[in-house]
Amino acid sequence: MEIAPRVLVVTKGHAYDRNAFSAMLDSLPNLECTQVEQPAAQLHFAGVEPERWDAYLMYDMPGFAFKPDHSMPGVFDPPETFREDFTSLVERGHGFVFVHHALAAWPTWDRYAEIMGGRFRFIRDEQNPDSGYRHAVEQRVTPASDVARAHPILAGLQDGFTITDELYLNEVHDDAITPLLTTDAELTDRTLWSTWNAVVGRRDTNDGWQHPTGTGTVAWVRDHPRSRIVYLQFGDSAAAFANPSYRRLLANSLNWVSDRRSFK
Repeated sequence: MEIAPRVLVVTKGHAYDRNAFSAMLDSLPNLECTQVEQPAAQLHFAGVEPERWDAYLMYDMPGFAFKPDHSMPGVFDPPETFREDFTSLVERGHGFVFVHHALAAWPTWDRYAEIMGGRFRFIRDEQNPDSGYRHAVEQRVTPASDVARAHPILAGLQDGFTITDELYLNEVHDDAITPLLTTDAELTDRTLWSTWNAVVGRRDTNDGWQHPTGTGTVAWVRDHPRSRIVYLQFGDSAAAFANPSYRRLLANSLNWVSDRRSFK
């Protein structure tokens, strides 16, 4: 009897519907998911603990200290031991699936963004614009190419699917990824809202904000010589968690990153 891959699901740092999220995880066939919140989850990246897990599902957003008065949020570095443990796992070939707001995690740690293949920015500075968002966008997503259509992650999803979920306009490291899915939604700084405006108390506005137009890539494989790394933009709402196609996409991704035996 084949043993189901064991998945450590890392959470905390961003609000979400816990019941709907847990129901989605319970529905994933032949996967054994265990949820652990930050910072306790960091213990599962150290020593012999990683031997328990076939894959890590990152649904966390640590590194921020948002303030109720909408003043400049604090940001903080990950512990040095966690940085060492995490990068060691990547170099040793562990599999990771990053989902939705995980793209914003550890904003002061550039290497983390490099490993994911992109970055969602809550804070704008002179070098980088803040990222954009828009909730509950109905969109059609389709394979980004014939190569993507043939990828195991898109098994059963080759014709694409429709989903209603939050949309991002963010930095993507196009030269380091293989796109899997693209959205038909318009990704511009006129059709989405500024995250920085939301941080300072002006939600759902885009005045004073400029951002390059997005390519439409909403799911990708981060090309890496040893680890299988996937990012999926979806995962904001209960409606998304209940979407059968999204559940299949997530299950396919977790199974693919778990299979280190066939990694090339």
